[in-house]
Amino acid sequence: MDKQPWPEIELRLLQLRLNADDLKERFPDECDFFPRFADLADEVRDAANDACIEDASIRITDILIDLGYVPEEHRQH
Repeated sequence: MDKQPWPEIELRLLQLRLNADDLKERFPDECDFFPRFADLADEVRDAANDACIEDASIRITDILIDLGYVPEEHRQH
């Protein structure tokens, strides 16, 4: 897979957020939600080039914080 720059990763992150909202609605139990979310998040991380992999990971954690799956103190910015 070709590595993508931040503008492309940012679009993927926006889509991931939408998908995460849908997953939470369909699979509210963490045991059901996390494996599905992890697969989608891994696709974003795998596509990110070296310059934006860390920022992508932070944004993925932010999605989990926003959805209530990760405590707020894990926010990195």
